[in-house]
Amino acid sequence: MTHRRTPSRPTLVLPGWFFVVSGVVTLAALVWLALIAVDDLRSDDDTSATPASTSAPSPSPSATTASPTPTRTTARPTPSRTTPSPTPDVDRSSIAVDVLNGTRTPGLARQSSGSVQRTGWTVGAVGNWRGAVAATTVYYPAGREAEAKQLAKDIGVQTTAPAVAGMRTDRLTVVLLSVR
Repeated sequence: MTHRRTPSRPTLVLPGWFFVVSGVVTLAALVWLALIAVDDLRSDDDTSATPASTSAPSPSPSATTASPTPTRTTARPTPSRTTPSPTPDVDRSSIAVDVLNGTRTPGLARQSSGSVQRTGWTVGAVGNWRGAVAATTVYYPAGREAEAKQLAKDIGVQTTAPAVAGMRTDRLTVVLLSVR
């Protein structure tokens, strides 16, 4: 009688379903990565300049001040001899402007960057904003509020706010919510 020799090392034999499940998971991961790559390529915005933000910025509307109500007098007012000095123009070339698309509309930032450039501003980066905004807003770094208000006026935006995390601190940032 011949005995079968028992191997000295135990052999691990994986069931066939293990290979099938591994293949399906690998294929699903490759499809997911391909979809992300195609989505990034399909967008004509420069996504390399896209700040990633997981928290939604909370823009605060620019403060408005109420003008005093004039009182009626019977006497005719005399003209003032001093003329108010005009507000000094902001040097539009002193700071770059990033234009970011806060919507899913492809090309919105690139389209709007043209209007920013036509008003005399230098466009920095054009890309997408990943986060939520309440309205189209011009964000500004510390000390650049006057430039932000001028840019907002130039492009017809109603809201300015201090820059939030994920934005560059050396330039203005316009986050677009809709086409103006």
